[in-house]
Amino acid sequence: MKFVVTGGHHNSALVIAQQLIKQGHQVVWIGHKQAQQGDTNPSAEYLEVTANNIPFYNLKAGKSSLKTLPKIPIGFYQAFKILKQEQPQAIISFGSYLGLTVVIAAWLQKIPIFIHEQTVVGGKANLISARFARQIFLTWPQSRTYFPSHKTEVVGLPLRPSILKPPKTSSKKSDRPTVLVLGGKQGSHFINQLIFQLLPQLTSYRLIHQTGTSSLTQDYQQALRLKQNLHLSHYYPYGYINETKIGSFFHQADLVISRSGAHTTYELAYLAKPCLLIPFEFTHKHEQLHNARLLEKIGQAVVLRQDQLTPSKLLQAIQTQLQSRPQFIPLQVPTNASQLMIQKILQVLSTND
Repeated sequence: MKFVVTGGHHNSALVIAQQLIKQGHQVVWIGHKQAQQGDTNPSAEYLEVTANNIPFYNLKAGKSSLKTLPKIPIGFYQAFKILKQEQPQAIISFGSYLGLTVVIAAWLQKIPIFIHEQTVVGGKANLISARFARQIFLTWPQSRTYFPSHKTEVVGLPLRPSILKPPKTSSKKSDRPTVLVLGGKQGSHFINQLIFQLLPQLTSYRLIHQTGTSSLTQDYQQALRLKQNLHLSHYYPYGYINETKIGSFFHQADLVISRSGAHTTYELAYLAKPCLLIPFEFTHKHEQLHNARLLEKIGQAVVLRQDQLTPSKLLQAIQTQLQSRPQFIPLQVPTNASQLMIQKILQVLSTND
């Protein structure tokens, strides 16, 4: 069978694509070659998908803003044309307006649609896509209230292989606490700037910092300059930490500082890593805050509100969290989401043949 995989959450989507290919199916990807409008650097999505030799179509789909509104019909026309050309047996969408554009084009061509919701709060695009979907897969049981119960199943989040089984590393265990700083696959300019200001005060830690590769903010270039100018031998900036390293870094970390996007929150829950979470505030129904609260309730996370956060407050939170070594009972999250999803998709498709 041939599948089109699309949507805004490429990490878990790529896990599904890899599993489908292993089972002998064909996969075509529809995504964004650039992460932001005006960014000239290729997105992490594009780099990782093409590294897996999966055919990639760059879709110029608009989002819910006046600036990108004119792109919606262009993106829809592109999606319709791609599906007509590729003739897939099904669409698997992982949210976002890009995914919604492909979903509607697929529905008009009577191509079966499957969607996956990553967040606790139902995403705007997925709430619409759900009307056209044969099956809706959820990460969290709390999301059930947003979707039709008769075609909804809680499976968890497809976890990247290196999270489940990190690659062996030849590097010795550091005698300094390891702090891993993430900001989602695009990086977080806000978090980056806080870390840059604190670098002279973080020399007692081994600091691994994913800045993002945006050509608009140039944060990665700034990180490299600071490392050199301040002679920081235990500061390791990365533009993007790919699949070959992320699992190892997660497992090495004594503390994670991050946004609270769907993937990071779930992976932190699975790994039971103490964390400082700084939710991105401009999301649908404050979904990142809801994600963070799941880990805050069990004592795994300290939630820091962006509008109240300063470099000194972040430094104090880092020191407190590493000194206190919080004790908590980890959330039990499913680890077999990819197997459950693919099994159900193939079952539904065979039933409707």
